[in-house]
Amino acid sequence: MGLKSLFGREARVAVPAETEERARVLYDSDAGFTEILNGAPVSDTVTMREAMSLPAVWAAINFLSGTMAGLPIEVFEKNEKDGGDPKVSGGIADVLGAAVNDQLTSFEWREAMFAEVFGPGRGYSYLERDGKGDVINIFPMEFDRVTVRKSAGKVFYEYRESNGKPKTYPARDVIDIAYLRKTDFVSSYNPVLTCGSAIKQGLNANRYALTVFGKNGIPPYTLKGAFQTAKEAVRAAADMMKATRRAAEEGKPILPIPAGTDLQRLGDDPEKMQLTSVQKFAVEQAARIYQLPPMFLQDLSKGNFANTEQQDLHLVKHTVRRWVKKFEQELTLKLFGRGAKRYVKLNIDALLRGDFKTRMEGSARAVNSGLLTPNEGRALEGREALDGGSVLMIQGATVPITMAGKVIAAPPKPTD
Repeated sequence: MGLKSLFGREARVAVPAETEERARVLYDSDAGFTEILNGAPVSDTVTMREAMSLPAVWAAINFLSGTMAGLPIEVFEKNEKDGGDPKVSGGIADVLGAAVNDQLTSFEWREAMFAEVFGPGRGYSYLERDGKGDVINIFPMEFDRVTVRKSAGKVFYEYRESNGKPKTYPARDVIDIAYLRKTDFVSSYNPVLTCGSAIKQGLNANRYALTVFGKNGIPPYTLKGAFQTAKEAVRAAADMMKATRRAAEEGKPILPIPAGTDLQRLGDDPEKMQLTSVQKFAVEQAARIYQLPPMFLQDLSKGNFANTEQQDLHLVKHTVRRWVKKFEQELTLKLFGRGAKRYVKLNIDALLRGDFKTRMEGSARAVNSGLLTPNEGRALEGREALDGGSVLMIQGATVPITMAGKVIAAPPKPTD
C-alpha cells in the first residue's frame, strides 16, 4: 500500500480493498493513523522475547543472575555449646559450591536459575537423593515445562519431560524460587508481564528509532495536496514512493513533486519528540522493576565518584540481601528439612570489601581489637594460614577506664 511504502514498509502500488468510507475513517481516526504507522493497534502486552530485546531489561536480568551466581556458597552446622558454627566440607557442600551434577557447575546452575526468576518470574530445580535421603545431584527444570498444583494442602510439581510424559515431584524435592508469590502460594507474578506497559514503551521507542533511521536514514513524510478522495491520496503516495525510489537508484539529488502537492517530514526529530529522553526513561523503568540503581544498568548519567560507593551499599542492602536470604532459606529447608542443624549461607561480604587500602585498614582494626585472628584476616584476602596466627590478639595498652592515668605495678619477678 502506498502510505505503508512511504513509512518504510514494502512498496505496493495496488489500492487497498477497503471502501472509500473505510479509507476515510482510516485516515481521520487515531486508531487508523496508528495502524498506518505500526501496522497494528497499540497494545501493552509484551512477550519474554520482546522484553529481553530491550537492553535495560537484558542488563538487569544478566546483572542480577550473574551476581547471585558469583557469591560464595557454604554450608555450616550449628554449634550451640561453644559458639562459632563450623563449616561443613564434602558432600552437599561440594554439590552446592562446585558442581551440582556431572555436567553443570554451581555458577552455571545458579545463573540459569536466577535468569528465569528475573525473567518469567520462577526458577525450579529437582533434588536427587541417595538411599539415606542425602542430596547428591541438583538438576534444573525448564520453566515452561513445570506446572504447580496443590492437593490436600500440599504442593506438587508436575514436570513434562522431553518425551511428553508428565512426572510429579513433591515439594520437598524441588527448589522453587519465585520473584513474588501470590497469596495462594502456588502461582506467582511475572515481573515482565506485570510491568509490560512500561517495557513496551521502551520497545516502541526503539522500534520507532529503527523506523526512522533503519531505511538508509530516510524519515517518514506526509504528502499534502488537493485530493478529492482517500483513494486519490493513496494513489498519489504510491506514485511518490516510486519516484523516490527511482531517484535513489539513479543517484539524482532532485526529487520532482507534482504541482499542487507538498511533501513534509513527519515529526521524526528525536529532540522534539523527546525520543532520547524516552529511551533513558525506559532504563529508569527497568531499574524500578528490578530495584536496581540505574548505574548497574550502565546508566552513568547520575553516577560519580562520590555516590558510586553509596549505590553499591544500596544494591547490597535493599536488593541483593533480599534474594540472598530467600535463596538461603529455600536451600536450607529443601536440603536439610525443618529444624535441621545444618544451614546454607551465601557470603555477600565480597560485595562490600571496597578498595585494597580500605580492606587492609578494616582487617587491621578487627585484628587489633580482638574481633578477628590474623589468620581469619588473611583468609578474607585468600591467603593461607600461618602458624601462631589463630590466636585472638589485643593491644597491651588497652586498660579499664577506671585505671586511666594510674601506674600499674609490674608483677614481681620470680625468685630462684
